[in-house]
Amino acid sequence: MKHKIKILSLFSALVVSSVQAEIVFNGFANIVAGATTSSDETLYGFDDKFDFKNGSLFALQATSELGDGLGVTAQIISRGSNEWSPEFEWAYVSYDATDELRLLVGRQRVPFYMYSDFIDVSYAYPWITPPEGVYSVPFDSFDGLGAIYSTSFGEFDTTVQVLYGANNDDLAALADAPAAFEDLMGLSVTINREWLTLRAGYIQTNMNIYLGDPNENPLYTGWTAFGYPEVASNFVIEDDTGDFIELGFQVDYENVVLIGEYTSLTLDSTPIADADSYYVMAGYRFDNIMVHVTYGVDDDSKDPLTTGIQPDSPQLAGLIAGTNIFTNSLTEEQSYYTMGLRWDFHDSAAIKFEYTSFSDDLDSTNDSGLFRTAIVTVF
Repeated sequence: MKHKIKILSLFSALVVSSVQAEIVFNGFANIVAGATTSSDETLYGFDDKFDFKNGSLFALQATSELGDGLGVTAQIISRGSNEWSPEFEWAYVSYDATDELRLLVGRQRVPFYMYSDFIDVSYAYPWITPPEGVYSVPFDSFDGLGAIYSTSFGEFDTTVQVLYGANNDDLAALADAPAAFEDLMGLSVTINREWLTLRAGYIQTNMNIYLGDPNENPLYTGWTAFGYPEVASNFVIEDDTGDFIELGFQVDYENVVLIGEYTSLTLDSTPIADADSYYVMAGYRFDNIMVHVTYGVDDDSKDPLTTGIQPDSPQLAGLIAGTNIFTNSLTEEQSYYTMGLRWDFHDSAAIKFEYTSFSDDLDSTNDSGLFRTAIVTVF
């Protein structure tokens, strides 16, 4: 009986709360279909058979203003690539301390990129998905504290965002490897004046990613046995630092749209390559139709680990050779063109068509062509 009374009391409290605070629901959906142009090609998770799951999603966001500057926001996304299992992307409490300063606590988006706040809302940008090479950090949310400060300096509107927190989600990009990104901290600054937007961001984190037992890695055990622990440490990710830099711009003048972003990801003392990527997009609007073309470049590399080490034995020489083969295998030089068309056939929906030509500058057998189309909407 006491248990039932507690449940009824909790239910009553929730009813009273719902009466006092209005909940506003918004949502968005992307229905994407795509296929490569040849049976031996794969690109961005697509092959030569038309796929309607990869890139498709449905999302619902609930927001409630509780009064006196306090609010709550939650966003749930169901992705076709994840068998439509719903997951919380956002879940935070916000407080407007002043007209210019908003404080947040909970699960939020990491401001890695220009389109981080609506990275899943395809309706908000020209492409079906933002350029893959630049938008490639394997996680995009964190749990912690954030602050957004918005003000004006003369004719320039400025937004500064800071954050501190952590992310402990398994990394799907690394076969669901257990990961812990602690002491995640960052700063982004966006400046806008009429048709011009400029942005810069910096994110740093302490990383621990479990890639399997290091004692089963012959490079790790070899360098440990030869007394080079500083080299061996490059084959595990324990208390390592990751640094991410982003620079971006957008020009939206009359019918012309120009967008560009550059990112640099540095992962010292890890078995993962550093990555530099950029893209530039040019688009033109014809009433409710936009045509656009994007050129992008992705360069991954890792500095040599064996510089200055003298091979004073055949075993050490073999270990140096194996290590050099490993670091060389991390080098990637890729480029792509994407040509697209967006038709806003409805006030809240658009149809998009895209063709991407992808080139691997080191191995032409990886070259691919990908056609995608999508219906995207907000509601």
